[in-house]
Amino acid sequence: MDFEVVVIQGLGFLAVFLLVVGIRAALAGRMAEDEALAAKPLLFRMFVHETAAMGKWVGPAVNPLFEAQTRQLRLDLVAAALPLDVDEVRGMQALAASALGLAAGLGTFIISLNGRYALAAAFLCALLAWMYPVIYVAGAAQRRKEVMARSMSFAIDLITVAMQAGQDFGAAVRHLVNEGVRGPLGQEFGIMLKQNELGKSRVEALQAMSERIQIEEFKSLVTAVTQSAEMGSSISATLKVQAEDIRRARFHTAERKAARAPSLMLIPMALFILPAVFIVIFTPVVLRVKDSGMSGYFGQ
Repeated sequence: MDFEVVVIQGLGFLAVFLLVVGIRAALAGRMAEDEALAAKPLLFRMFVHETAAMGKWVGPAVNPLFEAQTRQLRLDLVAAALPLDVDEVRGMQALAASALGLAAGLGTFIISLNGRYALAAAFLCALLAWMYPVIYVAGAAQRRKEVMARSMSFAIDLITVAMQAGQDFGAAVRHLVNEGVRGPLGQEFGIMLKQNELGKSRVEALQAMSERIQIEEFKSLVTAVTQSAEMGSSISATLKVQAEDIRRARFHTAERKAARAPSLMLIPMALFILPAVFIVIFTPVVLRVKDSGMSGYFGQ
């Protein structure tokens, strides 16, 4: 009877929890009219007030304990262009860890009626939920940087061709933003162009863009353009050389990834292919030994 009561209570809790999540999702769809809110990831939109409230007291307590992670998280948020701050991510970590840990512990206790198993499941799921927001932000930043790196050489080639045709640097970048590269790199060049129009110098706008996108090839490009502007040499020639360097660096990166492929293939082979091969080879041998009556010798 006690077990049935626990099951009913657990199912009731899950029903209420799913109802709340559904209501929050519906409200988040309406609140998505706000552009800044719509740009946030789904879970942050669903629990925007909860993450903000929990981040106010979790962030100041956790950030000093993980200073290196906090600095990297701040850089990843800028590189991923996510409209979030570190405290919001900390609030989502605390919210996800508490909710998933509670759900996992309760579900495990309902199934096993063992408190130790329930605590172990709650701790493990809470730990995974605590780590996931940071991993998500780092993955989003890495994917965005890879997209920008793939189109970097093409964008610089377009700027170079436009400048060789007689346009200045600002007009070439404006042509790139309006008619050239689409995606994150075009957006970043658009921000750089707006900063330049609002009073920042060309070098300052490029340096600010370099700090946002955090791509090493672009940092070397900004350094070369800065030196070229200081020395009075041709910027288009500098851009052409830097585009070739970026293309060559990407080619070497592809070569390194291709060289690592055979070693990475050993893991799935050892886990999935080789056991199946052994089963196919040795199963007939074992069956023949068993049918021949010699299996008794191996049991002695």
